[in-house]
Amino acid sequence: MVVQISRERFEELVREALAELPAEFRRYLNGLEVRVEDYPDDELMAEWGLVPPDYPFGMYEGASLPDVDTPSDFPGTIVLYKRPLEAWAQNEEELRDQVRRTVYHELGHRFGYSDEGMLDELRGGAGTPWPEEARQAEADRHLRQAEHDLAAAEALLVAERHDWALDSALVAADRALRAFLLVQGEDPEAIGHDGIPDLLARATRRNPDLRRLKNLLRLDGISLDMGDAGAPPPADRVRPRTAHDAVSSAQDLVLVARQAQEVGR
Repeated sequence: MVVQISRERFEELVREALAELPAEFRRYLNGLEVRVEDYPDDELMAEWGLVPPDYPFGMYEGASLPDVDTPSDFPGTIVLYKRPLEAWAQNEEELRDQVRRTVYHELGHRFGYSDEGMLDELRGGAGTPWPEEARQAEADRHLRQAEHDLAAAEALLVAERHDWALDSALVAADRALRAFLLVQGEDPEAIGHDGIPDLLARATRRNPDLRRLKNLLRLDGISLDMGDAGAPPPADRVRPRTAHDAVSSAQDLVLVARQAQEVGR
């Protein structure tokens, strides 16, 4: 069931979250703008490499505390995305909790914390963990998307579009890792901003056999940007063997995620 509340009620939940912020952090709110929008724009989705329905819950834009001269008052903006948050929650209490978690997490970036180094007080607020049913649904969604991206990568490999095959395979591997970790009980918030290196490190701690896929780290580091003027395009830089290795790694990870899902049911 998707929760739908008025904009006024949603903004009230945001204000409540800010009021519950630990006192040692509240003094750094001067100059901060907090906005509510329905969805992120296409530019942000492209910048973060996301496609619907894989929307973020929020974002922080601005300087961080260690980089400013006047810590008591510096500009910055937090945006909360109402519709993705409502779509995630099963009732208003879950929505209230996730709004608080999102506000605290984005404030953590204002204070200068990375996703990996986030304080517990800011990483998840003071709420409850994701319900098991919601976490399993998120794992199912990532696995379905991984299977779709893998099928695209396999077709592109056959068509000898090696740069596109590499890109699709890496997206499939990323989503398969997320599905595996969620089935294993990882908090979706803890892995929300992780890339393939961190996801694979977490997965390897859960399943040491996944060390066999360390080649994925090298593949993930291959730039598909156009590069400097005069540099060959990605189509000329990605060799067939490289694309084949990426697709093979993605196939392995999708299988691992699918097996973990079957065992966990």
